[in-house]
Formats: sequence, structure tokens, C-alpha cells
Amino acid sequence: MLPLGKLKENLELNKSLGGIIEALKVGAAIRLRQFQENRPLYPDFLKALKVCSVMLDKKKATHPFLEFRKDLPRCVVAITSDEGFLGELNTSIINKLLDQRKESDRDIVVVLGERGAGYLEDIDVSFKKFPGIGDETYLQDAQKLKNYLMEEYLKEKFRDIIIIYPKFISVSAQSSGVVQLLPVSFGLISQVEGSGEPVELPPAIYEDLLLESSASDVVEGLVNLWSGYLISNIAWSSKLSELSARLMHLDSSEQELQKINQKLGLQYFKHVHTLADKTIREISASRFLKKEEK
Repeated sequence: MLPLGKLKENLELNKSLGGIIEALKVGAAIRLRQFQENRPLYPDFLKALKVCSVMLDKKKATHPFLEFRKDLPRCVVAITSDEGFLGELNTSIINKLLDQRKESDRDIVVVLGERGAGYLEDIDVSFKKFPGIGDETYLQDAQKLKNYLMEEYLKEKFRDIIIIYPKFISVSAQSSGVVQLLPVSFGLISQVEGSGEPVELPPAIYEDLLLESSASDVVEGLVNLWSGYLISNIAWSSKLSELSARLMHLDSSEQELQKINQKLGLQYFKHVHTLADKTIREISASRFLKKEEK
């Protein structure tokens, strides 16, 4: 058994640690709530997007963004977090990335976040690194990633682009989401998550459709808008997953600390009780001996 002084010191230390964990939990909960209220989704945009995609599909428009080029390497993008307490979530993302690599020697890996880059360095996987997604700059970070991927795809560097990210399900549940960014199909755009069923338009709406630009230019603009929306949503979901996983980890740590404190409290009480009992016995024995001497 630990000495009484050490037990008391541990109890006081754990009390301070509990206060720190509680403060971190409150901070994570506030940030989580803020992100939940700032979802970068616009229902009206999605409706217009579906209408445009159906009309262009009827026009049989073509563009490199719609073509699968089988002789090129795949690009696999992994979004990891630099937040603390998220080792398990980052590990699941990296494992999913490794599963998605079809030809490990040719596939191009893009990773966001220092933690993810560290994992890949440890297993000797080459990659291109981007900074992790920031709290205040997540939309700008999403835009930079989108611009890089679209430009490289048009330069015929990739046959397709897969994005792996922490998918937010609920505060207590997250998973590894996998999304194909390019190439796209009009059916994929019209059925994008959260947009409902595919749109079917009456023939009169699209038969006389006039395009001021070429159909290819319209497709490029539409895919740019869609990919910007998709990656922004992925960045938002990633931040929600990070904060939720962090909150759950802190809550688990708090519960574990409470169990430790209960054990320490029982040991402290037992130690104090034993010392008190010993002291009482010694005093009683001393008084008994004095009576005997008289």
C-alpha cells in the first residue's frame, strides 16, 4: 500500500487533472456545436445542380472530367487530424487508404495533416502533403485541395481520385468515409448525398436548351461547383468527426479517472482508519499499563 502522504498527493493531482479534462470537454463541445451550425450546404444549389446535370446528360455532353483513363495511376487522398486524442481515428483512415491503393507502386497518395504524414513515413509510403484542415480555414483548405486535384486531373496525372475522410455519423459514432471525386457521371451528381432522388424533367425543358458556352465548358463549370461543394462537405464532416471523437475520448478519460479516484479514496480511508485504530490501541494500552503500575 502507498504511504498516506502519497495517496493524498495522488488524490489532489487527480482532482486537478479532472478539472483540466472537464475544461477540455467543454471546449470541444462548444466547437462541435459551432461546426454543426455552420454546415456548408445549400439545398437550393443542390436542386439547381440536379436540374443542370439532367439537362446536360440529355445533351450527351463530354469532358475529361467524365472520362475514366485506365492507363494512369490512381490518386488516393486521406484526410487526417492533428488534434490530440485521435490516434484511433487517424489509424482507421490510413488503413482505409492502404486498402484503396490498387497498384501500390503507381498510385499517388495525398495526405492532409502531420499525423497522417507521420504514419505514412513510418511505413515508407511516398506521398504529397497538405496542411491539416483548420477550424477557421476549413473552407479555404477545401478550396486549395480541390484546385490541386482538378488541375492535376486535367493534366492527365490521374485515372481517378478517391477521397478518404472521417465521416460524421453522430457525436458517439464516426466512420471512414470513401468518396470518388473524379471522374464523375451525371447520375452521381444528381444523386449526391443529401440531394434526394434523381431528377426527371419533361422533354420540353431540355429539347430546346441553348448553351451560350460549349457543352464542354458548361460541364467543367458544373463539375467545379459540384467538387467544391463535395470537398467542403467532406472538410466539414471531418472536423465534426474530429471534435466528436475528441469529446468521446475525453469523456472516457474522465470516467476512467473517476474509477481510479474511487480506488484511491478507498485506500486513503483504509489507511487513515488503520492509523487511527493503531493510535487508539496504543493510547489504551498505555493507560492500562499506568493503572497496573499504580
